[in-house]
Amino acid sequence: MSKKDFRILVADDDEIARDVISTLLSNEGFSVITAKDGLDAVRALRLEEISLVITDLRMPGADGIEVLKQAIRTNSDIAVVILTAYGTLDTTLEAMKEGAYDYLTKPFKGQEIIFVADRAYGRALLLGEHKELVKQLRDTYRDLELLKTVVDKGDPGITTSWLERVERLKTMNVLTEDESAILRERLIRGYGQRESINSRR
Repeated sequence: MSKKDFRILVADDDEIARDVISTLLSNEGFSVITAKDGLDAVRALRLEEISLVITDLRMPGADGIEVLKQAIRTNSDIAVVILTAYGTLDTTLEAMKEGAYDYLTKPFKGQEIIFVADRAYGRALLLGEHKELVKQLRDTYRDLELLKTVVDKGDPGITTSWLERVERLKTMNVLTEDESAILRERLIRGYGQRESINSRR
């Protein structure tokens, strides 16, 4: 996922704050869309693919906590940062309890916004890698019986597919170099043995 694919929703009824945040993040290479209040943010969450929400706490229509709840309902992996000038402990605890990723108090520094966006982007990359890893493992477990068929039947097409899968798992650090080498050898040896048997017939 590139920064352009990592879409950020900035929701704030303060037009100046909204424009400052949007400009800062756009200059860092992120795709940014804005919402002028809580209801506008909720609509955007229903219509757009959002990775990070940066929302003011106090807004007309729907406050930042409501935006947070809607974001989590829409996508449990979404990161939500609450901005507030009302930095009370109770508000912080409520936001964190509801699943906020982070919490910044106004007035904020531009570098704080960039830092939290970069951190959320890194988190999204890790989540993506994790999902890919889980998919690879599920595919591998599902096809364990197929591996026996590969070795028994020596189908070159299936053997090649499995060799590619072993290489992907090694790249993702699921298999060590030694483990992948052993699997590759078994796959190739199984295919070679089958070819040898066929040639003697």
